[in-house]
Amino acid sequence: MLLWYPPLDPDQLTVPALDSHTGAAPNLDAAVTVDHWVLLSTDQAPTGWGEPVDYPRNMRHSLRAFLPTAVVGRYYGEGRTLLNGDFTISHRSLLADDLDRIERLQPTRR
Repeated sequence: MLLWYPPLDPDQLTVPALDSHTGAAPNLDAAVTVDHWVLLSTDQAPTGWGEPVDYPRNMRHSLRAFLPTAVVGRYYGEGRTLLNGDFTISHRSLLADDLDRIERLQPTRR
C-alpha cells in the first residue's frame, strides 16, 4: 500500500497499521503478532539519503511522479508481538535515518 497525504502534524509521519486477525473490528488493547515492512520516504530527503528505488522502464510517467526515489525501512515480524496500533516517527528522525525512533502509536478513543 502506498500512501501520499498531507499529515496533520508535518513533523510526525504516521503509517496506518491496525491489525485484526479475526475479521471483526480491531481490538485496540490487544497485543498482536505483526508481519509488516514499514517503508518511509520524504520529499525533503537530501541527496544520498536512503536506498534508491528502481522502477520498470515502461511505468507511466504520471505514476512515476508520485513515487519516491529513495526509501528507508524496517521489518517487524518473525513472531514478534506489539500492542495494536500504527507506526510513527518524527520527520527529524526519519531524515537522520534513525529508525530506532519508530514507535507504535495507539489511536485515541473518543
